Amino acid sequence: MRLQLTLLLLCAACLAADANVGDMPLSDMSLKRTLLAAECPIQFCNSGRNCIYSSRTKKWRCTACTGVRIPNAAKSECVCPAGTFPTSDGGCSQCKDNMYCPQGQLALRSTAKACPANMVTLRRGAKSINDCFNAPGYSFRKTSDGIKANACGVNSWTTGLKKQTTCTACLTGFKTDPETVPGSHTNSDVCQAPAGSFVTGSTVTLCPKGEYSDDYSLATSCKTCEDLFNGPGITTAREGSTSANNCTWLEPGYALMDDKKRTILGAFDPINMPLAGAKKCPQNYYCPGGDPNAEGKPVRCPNGMWTEDEGAASEDECVAPPGMYLPDGLLTATDKLVRHCPQGTYKETWQRVGIAGCLACGTGAWLSDRTIFLNDLDPNTGLVRQQIGVRGSTDSCYIQRGMGAVQEKASNSTSSEIVLRAIACPANYYGVVGVAVEGVFKKYGKVATPCTQCPTNMITAGLAGKVTSIKAPAADGQALVDAAVAATDGYWTVESCFTQPGYGYYQGASQLCAEGFWSAGMHKLPCTQCPFGKTTNFANSINADSANCTKYIAGYGLLNDIPQPCAIGQYQAPQVDVGTACSACPASLTTSAVGGASLAACNLCAAGYGNIAQNTTCGSCQDGYYGTSDRKDNKCTKCPGGRSFSYDYNGVDDVFTPEVTSKPYSASQADCVADFSQTVEGAFSLDLTAGAGLVSVAARENLQSCVQECRDNSKCVAATFDYDSLECKNWVPDTKESFVANGGVAFKLVSSTNLASSVKAAEMGSGEYNYIPDGVNTPARINPTSLTPVATGSLKACLKACSNVNLCAGVVFGQFSGEDSIPASSCKLIMGQSKPGSSLRTLIKANFMGLATNLKVSAGYFSQPGGNTVAICPSSVAGANGYFCPGGAAPGAAPRQQCDAPNDVGTYMPAGTETADDCSAWLSAGYYYDTTTGVTSCTADYYCPGGENKFGATANVGKYACPVGTKSVTGSDSMEDCNKLYDGYYYQAPGAISATTIKSCDEGFWCNTEDLAIVVDTTTPAVLGGGRNACPVGSSSTAGVYPAAGPKVIGDCTRLLAGFEYAGTVISEANINTCDADTFCAGERTIVGSTAIPGTPCIEGTGVAKKALDTDKGASSANDCLKLYEGYYYTGVGTEISRTSVLPCPANKFCTGWPNVAKTIVRGAPSLPTDCPTGTKVAVGIAFADDTAFFTANGDARAITSAPPGSPTNSAANAGGRNVNDCDTLKASYFYDGAGAISTSTVKLCTADFYCNTEGVAITVNTPTTAAVGGGINACPTGVNSLEGSSTINDCNILEAGYFYTGPAGNAISGTSVTQCLVKFYCPGGNVVDVATSGRTGDLPCAVGSTTTAVGQDAANDCIVLRPGFFYTGGGAISDNTVVACPDDFFCRGTVVSSVSINPASTAVQGREACPVGSGSPASSSTINACLKIYPGYYFQGDAIACTSADILATGGKCSYTVCDTVDGVSDSTTQKAFCPGLSTWALDTTTVQSYQGRTLCGGPGGNSNTRTQCDVLTPGQDCTKDADCVSP
Repeated sequence: MRLQLTLLLLCAACLAADANVGDMPLSDMSLKRTLLAAECPIQFCNSGRNCIYSSRTKKWRCTACTGVRIPNAAKSECVCPAGTFPTSDGGCSQCKDNMYCPQGQLALRSTAKACPANMVTLRRGAKSINDCFNAPGYSFRKTSDGIKANACGVNSWTTGLKKQTTCTACLTGFKTDPETVPGSHTNSDVCQAPAGSFVTGSTVTLCPKGEYSDDYSLATSCKTCEDLFNGPGITTAREGSTSANNCTWLEPGYALMDDKKRTILGAFDPINMPLAGAKKCPQNYYCPGGDPNAEGKPVRCPNGMWTEDEGAASEDECVAPPGMYLPDGLLTATDKLVRHCPQGTYKETWQRVGIAGCLACGTGAWLSDRTIFLNDLDPNTGLVRQQIGVRGSTDSCYIQRGMGAVQEKASNSTSSEIVLRAIACPANYYGVVGVAVEGVFKKYGKVATPCTQCPTNMITAGLAGKVTSIKAPAADGQALVDAAVAATDGYWTVESCFTQPGYGYYQGASQLCAEGFWSAGMHKLPCTQCPFGKTTNFANSINADSANCTKYIAGYGLLNDIPQPCAIGQYQAPQVDVGTACSACPASLTTSAVGGASLAACNLCAAGYGNIAQNTTCGSCQDGYYGTSDRKDNKCTKCPGGRSFSYDYNGVDDVFTPEVTSKPYSASQADCVADFSQTVEGAFSLDLTAGAGLVSVAARENLQSCVQECRDNSKCVAATFDYDSLECKNWVPDTKESFVANGGVAFKLVSSTNLASSVKAAEMGSGEYNYIPDGVNTPARINPTSLTPVATGSLKACLKACSNVNLCAGVVFGQFSGEDSIPASSCKLIMGQSKPGSSLRTLIKANFMGLATNLKVSAGYFSQPGGNTVAICPSSVAGANGYFCPGGAAPGAAPRQQCDAPNDVGTYMPAGTETADDCSAWLSAGYYYDTTTGVTSCTADYYCPGGENKFGATANVGKYACPVGTKSVTGSDSMEDCNKLYDGYYYQAPGAISATTIKSCDEGFWCNTEDLAIVVDTTTPAVLGGGRNACPVGSSSTAGVYPAAGPKVIGDCTRLLAGFEYAGTVISEANINTCDADTFCAGERTIVGSTAIPGTPCIEGTGVAKKALDTDKGASSANDCLKLYEGYYYTGVGTEISRTSVLPCPANKFCTGWPNVAKTIVRGAPSLPTDCPTGTKVAVGIAFADDTAFFTANGDARAITSAPPGSPTNSAANAGGRNVNDCDTLKASYFYDGAGAISTSTVKLCTADFYCNTEGVAITVNTPTTAAVGGGINACPTGVNSLEGSSTINDCNILEAGYFYTGPAGNAISGTSVTQCLVKFYCPGGNVVDVATSGRTGDLPCAVGSTTTAVGQDAANDCIVLRPGFFYTGGGAISDNTVVACPDDFFCRGTVVSSVSINPASTAVQGREACPVGSGSPASSSTINACLKIYPGYYFQGDAIACTSADILATGGKCSYTVCDTVDGVSDSTTQKAFCPGLSTWALDTTTVQSYQGRTLCGGPGGNSNTRTQCDVLTPGQDCTKDADCVSP
């Protein structure tokens, strides 16, 4: 049984296997029954009713399977569903990535299919080939062989996975790297800028010159040659360079550098010469740039010229350096080399000029050194190889020791040009010291260096500090030779300046020797003083020798054969001849010190005199006053008091305070005594006896009243008061006796003060005594017991003995004779009583008489015989008989004596005259004594104060000159009478008229003061009619040196001060005025007569306003000329306004200034030219070799404000302009818009799309520049534009969109060379035409498969007309990437693109039609009739009628392609079926009847000739494609 079952199963398996091959009929019924009874043979069939055997088909069918399996279409198998594949365990697994699993796979084997190459599935479980998509980087294509993926070609990409039939074209300019592998173009990043370009936004731009790109990239910049070589200088020959190897071109100004950083001066061998980059063109070479082996090589500057620095790019930068020039004229190559500027010149600029470019340092003996050093650089290394000295600056100019540089007007110019002249300093001047350089002492710098005048009153002398020669240029202008200097010139130090004769040297200055001094000069020593007491004759202003000491100094005179100061009480007038003794002051006068210099020095009363006016006789000091010899005024001094005497009687202290008294002519305080005194304090009394002369005074009940009674009685000698009885007694002696015969009494006097210093001899004494000329009656009242004898025959000794005893109140002495003789026994001391408790008190009265200390009557006093009074000798006036009093031995024995004759006119006798010589000897005020004429009234211009004694005079006495400059009338008696002035003098308050208040007319004034009265304490006023008047403002006078007169008239104001000018004729306020406008008045200058002194014109180009008032100081130097006139500019170099700092305006600039623009020079701050508004220039202009040539040519052409017609214009107008309107000529590429004044807003850069060939075109203000072929603002030709600032028609080189340049190179831009874009081309515009090199430019051909609709198209998207056989992919702008050949199985008629997609991902294809289904065509087909390829399963349904002369129809019916089992588009179920194997092509001929093509009947001719005549198409293109597909019905 087991064996039977096994065989059945094997048989069933075999049947099942055969069933897969074809239907196998079961004819053996017994077998059939066996199978029916067996299990279902279909594996995985859900057995039972689901497994059915068909008797009609003789096949098993399964209607339901187990698990996930499903029956196949024939229900003959249980297969895995589509998207899965069978596994070995009978299950189904999801189809793997990039594979598809169609439904109906066998149960035991997998037929999962891989997607075609380069196709992928989107996920696992793909069911059919339709789930296969193009991989990224591939496009999807259906073909007759099925679907396939084509790698994106060059310049295209796709992200895939969407069955994109085309790849997206890169944006214009972007390319794909040709070295990328197929299929790598998976996104837009593969579209990169090709080598030689870089990315800018959404476009590609060529690398500019100097940069390169050597690969495809998305870089936004190119690599630079500068980075490659770590520095600038190397560039590329053109833009768009693709390799670092293109960095071989040189930029202008650069040369190649080898690996040792040396300049490659010759040919460059790129193989054998290591290149490290480039460096700046070597100094003194120029490098034009370009090919380093051709025009780019460094070129040595010709003629030995230099470049200012490294990096020169053209020969124009080769110049003569500072201090050098290029010789003029046609010279040999050797002679043409640059040369050093000659001696005495300099050149500061880097400029290609001739010798005129070497500017003179100045005139005269200027020299110049090569003090400026130029660095000569090694051309290979750039290192300094040497320094070359040149005369390259004003600092190169120098003067030599002993020289100066002075300003002077240029001799060859009529203008005000100031030059510096180098000179050897003349006599009495000294020059610079200089610094030793190569043996020559030099002072560098082109600056004014005036010779310095020796200090005032000094002169040059000797050989010390002097040069005898200086260096001068030799004939060749370079070497130096010696040139002699004048014997008086060439001093270089102030040490060579010495004093003039009569001058001395004090504190660094020379001063005129003062009066009393002399000097021989020619040294630096002080003046020598005259011998002691001597002085010079003041009439001599210059005292150069000691022999000039011929006068005594005022206050000196001859004494003991030698000059001595005049003693106190003497004087000597000034300028008295040597040998003259001093004069005595009048008796009552004295001097305040030794050396009285004139009678005026006798201005003090003599000791004991006072209380009188100056220069009049002094009187004796009044009672109670004294006059000392050392006082400083004429006042007598009041005697001090304070002395008191006290007595305590019975407990009551009675203090007595005496009054003060003094003797006549008291000369010191010691002469001041108490008018009543007691010799000791306390109880004191004289022991007096009753008798004649001792008088009781009633009603005097106290001491004071008792004393007053005695005081009132001139004869009273003493007062005694009794405190007990209150009795007063006055002692009034009878003094009728002769003093000489009987002697007298002398009482001790006591000082008026309590000061011990006032006590001379004893405590209570003063050393003075009161004399009573009575030797009989007066002593009679003295109690003899109180008299103490003293043995002496001398009155002085007698008095001294009393002075030494306190209680001694006085002395009694006998007959007085001789100088000091008294009888030997006559001296008795009168001893006072001092008894404590005594009621008596005596006070002794002081009473002076004209007695000498020797008790003789003094000279000048008299005491008539028979009398005892002494009086001063009386005065007498002119015409009266005077008295003189020689004095006498004693009172009563000194009579006065009368002169023999009355006093002469002009004389008098003062009180106290002593001898007959005083008769008519004293001069009255207003008179003087003349040795010839006698006593004479004081003459004019003198004063005679009187009071002088003429006795014995050998010279004039009493006449004194008025202070110099004053005058007086005759008879003047005081200096105050010198109260009128002489011309040239004035009175300076305050103070009395004297030599100190009278002044010589001072500087800046003139004093027409003749006979002008002096008002004391009021300075002489300014009065034109007579006074001290100021010189006219702007002038001055020279002060007089007193006592010489000063300036007297206005004509003496000859010093013209700085800032003023003199109109000439006469000096007056009207003719001296402030300096005129545009001139300066240097000071000070001397007015000579009527010759006018005008100002000096300001430096050309400068000026100064005239001051508003003629009394205001005007400009005094060129530096005050601060107005800058139009047409000139100020360089600001240095601080001086000069010809070198104020220059004419240079060409094509304008320099505003006065009178139209107020411009003030600020020294040191440049006021530079203003460039003409961009695009303009000054039309006029004359070229000069240098400034000197310019000023020579234009010296007379000075700008004058408000100049009359025909006046010469500003010389600057020959070069630059004076205001912006002088910039009235256009430069090329600019135009004037006519909207007002010339300015940067009205002169504009030529507008874009125009060209301005305006070079030299004149501007007319308010008239705009117009179009003119010869010169104007002209529009560019149609189709071409220009940039702003174009100057020629060839600058119109920017093509407009829709236009192109026809070329060839050299064809100027015009309306014919620039035309509209032709059909089949588009012209995007923007191309720049280089007429010199450009050929046809600006037009681009349309994409190969497209063209334009008309001329003038400007964009690739204008190429919208598709050529037959091409279509538009819709993937962006029209290009060769988006207009492509029609693909297989399509035809492209050549239509117009209706819209161009801007989206590269767009698939809006235009111009392409698919061949009818079932047909195909070759690529580039343009009509439907090219669809002659028939795919299997389809055929062409011809028809004799419908297809004649007609195209293939797209769908249905006759003359179209249809599915193999249809006729006229309808399934043919009645007619014989066919199979359609397909045709590669067939011949279409629209002129003949077309038959069916590509169809073969089943079982028919060409078929299988059997009964299989049926063929149904379930899947078009797959079914009925071959004979085997035909089945039996």
